[in-house]
Amino acid sequence: MTKSRSIGSIILLAAALMLVINAFLLLSEAGDVSPDDNEPVMGRKITPYFATEEGQSAPLEIYVYPENPSPGDFLLVEAGPVDGNKSFFIDFDFLGEITGYYQAGGLLYTIIAISCDAEVDSYNLELKEGNAQSPGNRLARSTLTLAEKEFPLSRFSMPAERTEGWTTERLAEDREKVRQARASSEPFPLWEGFFLSPLVGRITSEYGAIRIINDNPPRRHAGIDIGAPEGEPVVTPNHGIVRLAEFLLSGGNTVIIDHGMGLSSTYMHLHTIDVNVGSKVEKGQQIGTVGMTGYATGTHLHWEVNIDQAPVNPQQLLGNDLLWVPSVYAATFLSD
Repeated sequence: MTKSRSIGSIILLAAALMLVINAFLLLSEAGDVSPDDNEPVMGRKITPYFATEEGQSAPLEIYVYPENPSPGDFLLVEAGPVDGNKSFFIDFDFLGEITGYYQAGGLLYTIIAISCDAEVDSYNLELKEGNAQSPGNRLARSTLTLAEKEFPLSRFSMPAERTEGWTTERLAEDREKVRQARASSEPFPLWEGFFLSPLVGRITSEYGAIRIINDNPPRRHAGIDIGAPEGEPVVTPNHGIVRLAEFLLSGGNTVIIDHGMGLSSTYMHLHTIDVNVGSKVEKGQQIGTVGMTGYATGTHLHWEVNIDQAPVNPQQLLGNDLLWVPSVYAATFLSD
């Protein structure tokens, strides 16, 4: 009888010991969860310095967001790790326009506007030393495949009185004002976090649409038109600096906001302008109201987004692609 009790006690002790061991293993596994496992999945990230073994350097890599853009989109390029004391640039072989370069945390960032006329194909992006005028060694390469996109075609007429009194000279002056406003950009990102839509309403004309007006040669629509009643508030999607705020013949009451890194947003046909040139604006701040000034036949907002002078799809701002850029200057910018 005593012997049976001893055996039973041993079995109970062994079972208890196994429970303790299993609990310890579970706790150990839980402690090994990487912080990255809890981050939202928006794309691939470059291996950070702290993830490499001591005495080893992180591999040079190039990542793009989005991974499969379409003609007319913008492309955020992230490359590195790079030496902050040296110059680097991104070389690419598709139709597009590139901004300046911004370095933060040992990584190089730039934005490329992909032309609406770029052919759907696979292309190369290369990280090189030096600059485009004096290129050095190739350090890394990545392949990019453009996705297909169809742009709608539309025809409509505009009454002749909408252009009454216009002159070629005045139109050229307006174009130069817009060019200078978009060329004036801070070298670092002023935005912070997600972008907002400047206006809630129905899209009446899409970005990149091929439009034929009054039987004139076809032209691409450089932004999107959002229909709304006159007087509806228009807000800035993110922080920035007002670079233009005045009446233009074609755009009517127009505001252009610099968001840094060559990224700007334009708001045309406004009824009122509620900001001044040079003023800082915060995300969600009202900059004007919906109208139909300038070359317009109905109340709407023409919202345009540009990389330097090249237009890109405004709706892409509402995605997550630009969240990868660390906005280390945004708080300082707003407090100054």
